[in-house]
Amino acid sequence: MFSFDDLIRLELPDLQRIMREVDSGDLTVSLKSASDPLKDFIMQAVSKRAAETLLEELEMMGPVKLTEVEAAQERVIQVVRRLEEQEEISLDGDSQTV
Repeated sequence: MFSFDDLIRLELPDLQRIMREVDSGDLTVSLKSASDPLKDFIMQAVSKRAAETLLEELEMMGPVKLTEVEAAQERVIQVVRRLEEQEEISLDGDSQTV
């Protein structure tokens, strides 16, 4: 089962594709409890300006209920699953298709 923390295992182009589809509010909330390596990887997948905005919003955001964070992470995972079903991304780590 693919979890939010598994985003770090994706190829950067696949993560970039996902980030284009994810609601920015959901992304901000979902990162509230994310590990620093995962946050850093996601920041690489968005534009410099988007990363700066995301970091500012995270810093200004107060405490968030864990249930809200988990719900936002689940919405991100729903985007991941949809893009994988449409074969726009690969969850294998082997994004090479023949």
